[in-house]
Amino acid sequence: MRVLLDDKEIECEPTTIARAIDLAREAAAAEGRIVIEVMGDGHAVQQAMLDHPPEDTAGFAELKLVTADPGAFVSVTLADTHQLLDAATEAHQRAADELVAGNREDAIAPLREALESWAVVRDVVEKSAALLSVDPRTVQTEAGTGDAIIDALTATLGEIKQALVRQDDGALSDTLAYEMPEQVDRWRAMLRSLEQTAAAGRA
Repeated sequence: MRVLLDDKEIECEPTTIARAIDLAREAAAAEGRIVIEVMGDGHAVQQAMLDHPPEDTAGFAELKLVTADPGAFVSVTLADTHQLLDAATEAHQRAADELVAGNREDAIAPLREALESWAVVRDVVEKSAALLSVDPRTVQTEAGTGDAIIDALTATLGEIKQALVRQDDGALSDTLAYEMPEQVDRWRAMLRSLEQTAAAGRA
């Protein structure tokens, strides 16, 4: 199996997926970069294989590992995450409107969309902070500290869960319409702070 780091071929002994990934990460780290994509014969390698890389070639003739500057990569990722917050905001309002109209069943789909968006947002923030060697709970923003922002969202999502369990549509619609927009604003502040950290690392 031929192993490439960006466009440079590297020696890999023994020639296995696991060894290739280890070597690539070490070489990238030595240059202040990170591996952001692994391609097997021109196609993206599935995350499951990356999580548990095999001790063989997995049938690939060529493995290409692509690197990036961590600050630049995080900046792009965080910029995209603002769109997820836009989607969550829209879903919050749709769900709240359906609840006010008495259409509880029709509120479930947008509510699920919103919760899925929040799960991704939190995951992105956690992983981006790790790449920047920052503890997200210590991040300072114009909306407060990271720990306060994280804990506030956790508490509000807990209120949503409790309202669902109680089938309290009034409380649920109020939380979605009035409390969740505040959470969105706070997390946008978190994203901006991390973006500034990423930009400073690239300077």
